[in-house]
Amino acid sequence: MEPTNHVGDVRPAALAAAGLTKSFGAVRALRDVSLEFPAGQVTGLLGENGAGKSTLIRLCSGQMQPDAGRLTLNGEDVSFASPLEAIAAGVVVVNQEPLLIGELTIADNLFLYDLGERSGFGLARRGANVQRARELLDRLEMADYLPDPSTLCRNLSAASRQMVDIVRALSRQPKVLFLDEPNSSLTHEESERLFAVMARLRDEGVAVVLVSHRLAEVYSIVDNVIVLRDGAFIAAGPPGELHQQRAVALMAGERKRAVVAEVMADRSEAIEQAEVALELRGLTADGFTDVSFAVRRGEIVGMSGLVGAGRSEIAEAVIGLRRLTGGGLSVAGRPVRIPGPGAAQRLGLAYVAEERRTEVFHAQSVGYNLTVRVLSTLGRLGWVSPRRTSAKARELTRRFGVKAASSEAPITSLSGGNQQKVLLARALAARPKVLILDEPTRGVDVGTKAEIYATLRALAHDEGLAVWFISSELEEVVELADRVVVVRGGRVTLDAPNNAGPQPIVAAAMGATEGST
Repeated sequence: MEPTNHVGDVRPAALAAAGLTKSFGAVRALRDVSLEFPAGQVTGLLGENGAGKSTLIRLCSGQMQPDAGRLTLNGEDVSFASPLEAIAAGVVVVNQEPLLIGELTIADNLFLYDLGERSGFGLARRGANVQRARELLDRLEMADYLPDPSTLCRNLSAASRQMVDIVRALSRQPKVLFLDEPNSSLTHEESERLFAVMARLRDEGVAVVLVSHRLAEVYSIVDNVIVLRDGAFIAAGPPGELHQQRAVALMAGERKRAVVAEVMADRSEAIEQAEVALELRGLTADGFTDVSFAVRRGEIVGMSGLVGAGRSEIAEAVIGLRRLTGGGLSVAGRPVRIPGPGAAQRLGLAYVAEERRTEVFHAQSVGYNLTVRVLSTLGRLGWVSPRRTSAKARELTRRFGVKAASSEAPITSLSGGNQQKVLLARALAARPKVLILDEPTRGVDVGTKAEIYATLRALAHDEGLAVWFISSELEEVVELADRVVVVRGGRVTLDAPNNAGPQPIVAAAMGATEGST
């Protein structure tokens, strides 16, 4: 199919872009992009991290102004000076990282723009907002997927925070709704509910734009697909014509035609003979009970299970972020006590948490984010050498393929995938013996995901690093892990070599079988 600058659809375009261009210094983020988002349709906006999707959304929603080009909404030229102007016009965005105030309740966050300026009026309105929020959730049939609206957002899980952001967007009665990785933290059941809401919005004439790297889910709901690559429009069409394999090839271009390597040869015997790098023995804490498994040198252990099963809590306890109430840990065969992350790093354990927003130093440069954990090694007598720090940052940038204008560029100028590479590089800068990753490819495009997989395989299989990753994507666990550990209800229900396909993993996660441990 030849690329065209419009989606082949007879419906009017609720939002159209013509010749949008945006640069950040020497980096051309968007190049003369023209496309349409039809009313009453779900459009899948596809592209690798860095393809220009986020920049396009920011230009369409008033978060940024284009260098060139124009927007039309329902046939009328528009220019949004701010996100508030865009929202008032009916253009609403659900961001990949929920923009919530932790010290406010769910209800307050849902109706944040409606709060009164005077304290007395504000308090009265906030009390009424709780009832309004309950009524809104009932109307959207989403009440069962959030705690009571009086709950403070700081106490919510990542999945619940994402759901609050989605409900808030729907409360604005949008004409155009951008969903940027809206289900990256949601369970399958929650995602199905979200897709049902999207279908209802489509029937009501809303133009829904879905950005997601879960291609199977995208293709199950969209009416049209648009592909961007390197800031340029590449192709558009219905999913029957622009099928998944073709879309992946267009997203990757010539640089990444190769698919992730086929299933590796059986390495079970070599792994069983390797030294145990990390062992958990009957570990118990708030959120999980009697957890036992080991990670050996050169092994990649994938931890699967439903959201809320206790997987992240186990990792947090191992690195000292949660207090243990039972069991023990050994590192390289030696029993240890880990009171906090600093002690974990000194013992050779590196950890990358699930949410980028809590891991990235947003006000700092790419170089600082890369080297912050090893600054003490880049100087002497408490003085850090700028020359050695810059050299280390450049080395890590090259090694892990971070795309940045320079190491001095703001970390916020990078795409989500490149920020994830920075976090991985930072964790590995101290040369750990064990690498623990929580959702390492969440919100990452197919090309970057393949690069991360290749990096982890090389680190484990060639350099002997012990890797333990947590993932909600079954395909990822099957693709990458040498051994699979499944957690259900805070207990290990399966611990086995990854040689039997996805069925036993799903069964153990769903409680359909009592897997061996």
